[in-house]
Amino acid sequence: MTSRRALLGLFAAACVPTSADPPSASPNPSRMDSGAVAAIADAAPVVEARADAGAVEIIKEGSARWRSVPTEQNGFYAVLDGICSELGATRVGKDFVLHYGGASPMYATNRQGPASLAGLRGDRLESIGHPEIAQPTGVAGDSLDEFWIADSTGTRTSEGAVLHRYSKGTWKKYPKDQTNLHRWLEGSILGTLSMFAHNGELWVEGTTTKPPPALEAGLVGFKRIAAFPTGDVMLIARPDQNGSTGPLLARHWAPGKSVTTHRLDKLLPGEDWPDVLETAPDEVYLAAGPNIVRWDGSAFRLVGKTKDAKPVSAMYRAGKDDLWVETRVDGEKSESPAFGLQRVSSAGATTIATPETLLSIAGVELGAPWAVGVSGKVYKRDGETWKPMPLPKAPFSGSGVTPKAKQVVAAGPDDVLVIAKYWEKGPAWKEQELHTMMLRTKPMKETLRCNEPDPENNNVNIGQGFQSWPPLATAACTTPFVVLARRSNAVKKADDWPRLQAAFKGRAELGDVSLVEFTSGDRTFVGAKATSLETAKKLAELAAKADRLRPEVVCGDPEPLRTIPVAK
Repeated sequence: MTSRRALLGLFAAACVPTSADPPSASPNPSRMDSGAVAAIADAAPVVEARADAGAVEIIKEGSARWRSVPTEQNGFYAVLDGICSELGATRVGKDFVLHYGGASPMYATNRQGPASLAGLRGDRLESIGHPEIAQPTGVAGDSLDEFWIADSTGTRTSEGAVLHRYSKGTWKKYPKDQTNLHRWLEGSILGTLSMFAHNGELWVEGTTTKPPPALEAGLVGFKRIAAFPTGDVMLIARPDQNGSTGPLLARHWAPGKSVTTHRLDKLLPGEDWPDVLETAPDEVYLAAGPNIVRWDGSAFRLVGKTKDAKPVSAMYRAGKDDLWVETRVDGEKSESPAFGLQRVSSAGATTIATPETLLSIAGVELGAPWAVGVSGKVYKRDGETWKPMPLPKAPFSGSGVTPKAKQVVAAGPDDVLVIAKYWEKGPAWKEQELHTMMLRTKPMKETLRCNEPDPENNNVNIGQGFQSWPPLATAACTTPFVVLARRSNAVKKADDWPRLQAAFKGRAELGDVSLVEFTSGDRTFVGAKATSLETAKKLAELAAKADRLRPEVVCGDPEPLRTIPVAK
């Protein structure tokens, strides 16, 4: 599905400040002359690296002494947790591409730094390499073995975005300014909606077949598009008539066929640009305002209108000519993500009752809808009602807060991902942090943690890669361990943690204390074994008083790099 909300969200990521609920934007790049398809399709790719080349991205199962094996809680298993800013998931076939980081560097409201990627296949996360991706703005593909990612650098230049292709373990980079990816012929990719010079011109990579220039000749603005691996392409835009936009048009083409043009201004009156739901070459839905029309392979016809003329902001297919649609909530701004639901078919339109205003929905096309409400609660459709699905506590959180869901993504009726956020403030912390977790309804081999940034940049930069992490310690833990501090990767000369030594020196009630250095992910940590949970908590409290630290009391026994006894 390609909706106005989703399309504008891609631009928002690069052109306007972002937040937990990114606003939409309307960039206005300059136009590119005709013949753009042929000109940009000949750029040679740059082979970046094999997927196993970046050590940060190697994801392997942690040791039995330093990992978390998720158990079922409220029907969910934890996939990720930690400082996973901008965490996202996109379906590629039956699997997912995950990424975190990659926030716009132009604004300080998000942590900064390039994105980290991982594949979610079966019951585990796997490495898919570490290409330099400043800000993911689109993912498309058939599987974790073959997919594409559009990347925006956040600049307004002709080199402001690049296209990456992952193919059987190798990354290739195409230095072109493109987004809005659609799978096309022979595993190729096709799209529009560029960031700078092309002004929505059609482009293609990965095949020698090129759409004819007549398909887009004279059309202006940020074109809507539907495209399929059969080669069918449809563009929806307006012609430039003496400097002003004309009636809404749709143009269709497929290899071996002629370009056909269809006027849509009577079926979709008004100035709105339509949302697009592409299902099959003979089943493409367009919505503008309250009206929904369908392309049946040869012509357009009206499917229906929403109840009370509510404008459509997104569509989901429940069956042929049977759609669930998002309708903006009265009194809210058009860029707000909150919405209500209606069902529109040739039989008419009805309101779908929801327990609250919604933020996210998935699984409609699978016959198993899930939804996220504005309160952060998650619901699963059960017949004609919504069943609440309480979220478990975050696996690496000691604050006891209940996370609030922000998004739901579905790959199957029983394979659903939920992304949730919460504010974490552990014992003895001086300030709270915004953490993000990902849950899944299918079992996982291990819960991983997003790598952390350097301590001195903890509130600004994002980490890179993933790490194993043990569960929090409870009274039943036989190996309580307190993680005291992180060493900056920018520090070239290691010391013996003098502030921590000073904090523990002369504290006979702690017993014999030794500092233990160890690594997890790309980070060096220091901590201490404790004889009891209470002793571990005391160590955390003393350390935080001596320095600005974020200690955590866990149940694990890391492999030491070195051990430093603390003087009596």
